[in-house]
Amino acid sequence: MNDLSIPPSKRGTAVEPIEYLRTIGRRWVVIVLLGALGLGAAWAYASSVPPLYKSTSSVFVSSDRGETTSELVQGSTFSQNLVQSYAQLATMPAVLDPVIEKLNLDTTAPELASSIVAATPLNTVIIEITASSESPTRAAATADAVTTSLATTVQKLAPKGPNNTPSITLSTVSTAQVPTIPYAPNTRLLLITGLGAGLALGIVYALARELLDTRLHGEKSILRVTDAPVLGKIGEKRRSDPDGLVMRVMPRSLLAEGYRRIRTNLEFVDVDNRPRCVVVTSPMVADGKSTSALNLALAMAERAPRVLLIDADLRRPSVAGMCDIEGEVGLTTVLVGAVALEDAITLWGGVLYVLPSGAVPPNPGQLLGATAMSDLILRLRGEYDFIVIDSPPLLPASDALGLAHLADGAIVVARDKSTRRAQLAATIESLDAVNARLLGIVLNRIQERHSDAYNYVETAQVVKARLAASSAAAAKAGNSNPDGRSTETSRTA
Repeated sequence: MNDLSIPPSKRGTAVEPIEYLRTIGRRWVVIVLLGALGLGAAWAYASSVPPLYKSTSSVFVSSDRGETTSELVQGSTFSQNLVQSYAQLATMPAVLDPVIEKLNLDTTAPELASSIVAATPLNTVIIEITASSESPTRAAATADAVTTSLATTVQKLAPKGPNNTPSITLSTVSTAQVPTIPYAPNTRLLLITGLGAGLALGIVYALARELLDTRLHGEKSILRVTDAPVLGKIGEKRRSDPDGLVMRVMPRSLLAEGYRRIRTNLEFVDVDNRPRCVVVTSPMVADGKSTSALNLALAMAERAPRVLLIDADLRRPSVAGMCDIEGEVGLTTVLVGAVALEDAITLWGGVLYVLPSGAVPPNPGQLLGATAMSDLILRLRGEYDFIVIDSPPLLPASDALGLAHLADGAIVVARDKSTRRAQLAATIESLDAVNARLLGIVLNRIQERHSDAYNYVETAQVVKARLAASSAAAAKAGNSNPDGRSTETSRTA
């Protein structure tokens, strides 16, 4: 799908010319490589073509008839009228067969004609015979031989005068010289052409990739889809980073600061009516919505004492696994009345309340759209300072649409260089269709320049040292695992 599939009302700013230059700059390696390939191909072609030499001789066409001025003018006009015909005659078998016999050439008249060019400069009675050959000596000899044969043939074909003399005479005015420099191949021109063609192909390739690639690339590509605010950009963890949730194992890293920035931006979305219950969704699976929801909830827990995370993704629940808690008792068992709400909510890590999904039901859409769900959210609003609801992706399932109505709005998590613009546009369109509020976009897994980190950001070595120290202390107390996760969970009373 291309940008034409995006509704006009949802299209943001168009691609600026500077973006094309940046695209060329990003793919300069490919452009230079194709330019080098074009240069190499041109050099290979120039080396494979045998050198060709050319030599030129000239004849002057004159008329011997006329004694008075008027007769001489008529004779000159007669000669000019015949010059073009004689030039054509130079490449015919009547002229070339004697040349082949004289020079003992192993060729035919048509083949020899392809290497002969007869030209007549404008408003002159001069015929220039140019012969080309791989041998410079043969090129000069052929040009002179064709000139001589043409003069002889013209004398035979020209009208006779009163004394049985030819009325038209061809006189050699310039003999062919043996060339010393080949005229072909033009190596310099071929190299310039090959280099230019390669660079042009590389630029076309780079621009085509940019135009045909509909994936999100940075914040500006989101602006081409929607004018909704970008709440934050979350980088991608490096291989050297420790495993686990960013807000738990790397609380002072750039990645953790990204979630705190989202928290801060949410507070300014609507100052008069700050959202207290948000739904986190995404266009497709594997965009990172569940991880973002959990880390956002932990960031909120730094500001508010009672923050609740609800795993409402009843199709592929993952919050219980990430928190390492029991997930069979949770939202679904509460909605069907099998378990009391207080017994299903877990205080995880002493900072965050978690309501896992519970058993996966056969009808998740109907369960989330039931009156019991709206009553549950209404009750939880009165008991918690902030609620984060992890919902299924919007395009494969529409469960998040009903949840967005129950909450104060939805946050859409899109994955950089994976989510396509049309998918993001379709997600926003679905929310608009049911009049659900879009709080903003979170761009996930972008490639950050870690050299821009502040000096207070923890390195991987510092994180590992801190985790080792905390694990040793926790081991004595018997309430922590080496990865920093709590093994003891307490049910709310």
